[in-house]
Amino acid sequence: MAKSVERRPGNCYPLALFVLLVGLLGLLLALDNLQRVLPISAWPNALSSPRQGSIPELLFSWAALPRLAVAFLCGAALSLSGLLFQQTLRNPLAEPTTLGTSAGAQVALLAALVWAPGLLGIGQGPIAITGAAVATAAVFGICAGAGRSPITVILAGLVVNLTLGTISAIIILLYPERGEDLAQWQAGRLEQTSWTPALGLSLCLFIGWAIAAFLCRSLRLLEMDDAVITSLGMKPAWLRGISLAVATVVAGSVIATVGTIGFVGLAVPALARALGARDLRSLLVWSPLLGGLLLVLADQIVQLPAMMNGQLPTGTFASLLGAPVLLALISRTKAGAVRPQPARTVPHRMRISATHLLGIFAAVVLLIVIGLALGRGPSGWEWSTDMDLIIRWRAPRAAASISAGVLLGISGVMVQRVTANPMASPEVMGISAGATLGAIALLFLSTSFTSGNLLAACAVGSLLVTSVIIIVGRRANFAPDSIVLIGIALSTVVGAIGAFVIAMGGPARSLLLTWFSGSTYRVTQDMATLVAALAILGLLVVPLFNRPLELLGLGEDGARALGLRVGRARGAIILYSAIATAGATIIVGPASFVGLLAPHMVRQLGICRALPQIVASAIAGGALMLIADWIGRTLIFPWQMPAGLLTALIGGPLFLYSMRQRR
Repeated sequence: MAKSVERRPGNCYPLALFVLLVGLLGLLLALDNLQRVLPISAWPNALSSPRQGSIPELLFSWAALPRLAVAFLCGAALSLSGLLFQQTLRNPLAEPTTLGTSAGAQVALLAALVWAPGLLGIGQGPIAITGAAVATAAVFGICAGAGRSPITVILAGLVVNLTLGTISAIIILLYPERGEDLAQWQAGRLEQTSWTPALGLSLCLFIGWAIAAFLCRSLRLLEMDDAVITSLGMKPAWLRGISLAVATVVAGSVIATVGTIGFVGLAVPALARALGARDLRSLLVWSPLLGGLLLVLADQIVQLPAMMNGQLPTGTFASLLGAPVLLALISRTKAGAVRPQPARTVPHRMRISATHLLGIFAAVVLLIVIGLALGRGPSGWEWSTDMDLIIRWRAPRAAASISAGVLLGISGVMVQRVTANPMASPEVMGISAGATLGAIALLFLSTSFTSGNLLAACAVGSLLVTSVIIIVGRRANFAPDSIVLIGIALSTVVGAIGAFVIAMGGPARSLLLTWFSGSTYRVTQDMATLVAALAILGLLVVPLFNRPLELLGLGEDGARALGLRVGRARGAIILYSAIATAGATIIVGPASFVGLLAPHMVRQLGICRALPQIVASAIAGGALMLIADWIGRTLIFPWQMPAGLLTALIGGPLFLYSMRQRR
């Protein structure tokens, strides 16, 4: 049995050649960048007397050289952490970014900075590691009940990232004077002012690598089933616990030092395997070396004068380079079709009668009246009859909130049916991230724009992301798990770009933070009218998709037997969902989770047919957003709590709870 885990080392000559090439290229760029800081002729003097000399010599000794060392150490540490995560979970898509580790460290540091600055006296490392450990443990706790399949683990990690990322953005929005430095840190910058971070990282990396090397033989057993490992005298739970603890601590130390650098832990082990490193012993040697040299190369590239004069953070650049690697991994991964949920998840089937429709209509009207008339003012709670106040200020927000909820409710049902996965949503698939990308591009072009411009930009971004999903997903015939993983890759890239824009500051930073949080207090009458028209049009078009959605519920074979062109139908539905999501995202931001929450509520009522489910989900989504907007407007008056944040804080935990309950 023990021999079943032995693997041939493989031919590492291509890997060695590639490492040599990356190292030489990084060295040449480093020499070029260093000589711009200090001429080569002055290097000996700066190295012999590092604490004395001119300003260029001090910058060379205490900024440029430590940054070079930190880049290598961070790349090596993240590669080691990703390798341990992947080996322990038997998941080639696991790494600190996709498992919520990075997001947990960010929120912990931000919370300490804002509410408990005294804790920073113990150092950023322990705080970041604690946050990373809690977030990662939450992901593993969810997956313990739902199974540790790659798609399950990555989905749980994505939702943790979205939820914690939203919380971080809101804290920075509410405390801008305290969160400015952390906004810069979140983008993954490697600038240094001393050798202390490099020394701390080197110690952590050495200890982590030594433990991994010592446990190498035991860790190779994790490639087998737990029953086999137990029969060999090992305890898989303890082994996994030690390995995951090492991976989390190593990743947390990097995040505490330089911020978030995505995809290194994912891409480097995969690249090392592709170039010839087959067994864990070889990977433990080559992955950290390759990761360190690759991050050095990336960091030297962003320091070139042509790269925005060094303003582009290394973490953002690494994410942009790592996304294609994840997409390539997805295209090579065997897509296991996710089957539709069995009937046992539905408590009963509900037949909608005239009485039900009348009750629903009355409830919606009552919510609208309360949302428009009841509120808080300078003198406390009041029932307002001031029509000018209602029409000018409250009605646009209510109309926009309801319309956004309707669009997300429609899109959520269609996405879940087309992927045959009740855990899917526009936020999870990356469609909302595409709308975010369009809005960021518009903010770069101009800070003065109309609601039509914003809708067009969001639609273009959503369609761009949807095009990538369709192009890549077509090779797998739009397999549900592949589509979701593509969305995860694109969401991570857009998140890195958004963090970079926020870190740059300026007018775009305030607008983007407000929009990310899903606040509706900037809604104008024109924007509300536009989104309402889009919601009405969306409801009118939905019946055209009734037959394809019903047939897709029978499975691919059954749908084809009844004459449905499955690929085209899925592509058209995803395209429609992208447009609907774009219209909603300009109101409530990219991480509201209404597209998940509303269909879940409707499904629990037992409404199973496609068209009734879409209509009911649209109503539920509109009601949820109206309630969230009203609570956000009145909860902490005169300040406001963004509606998108409130729904995200509800939807994220609900998503994780639903995953935990799936057996």
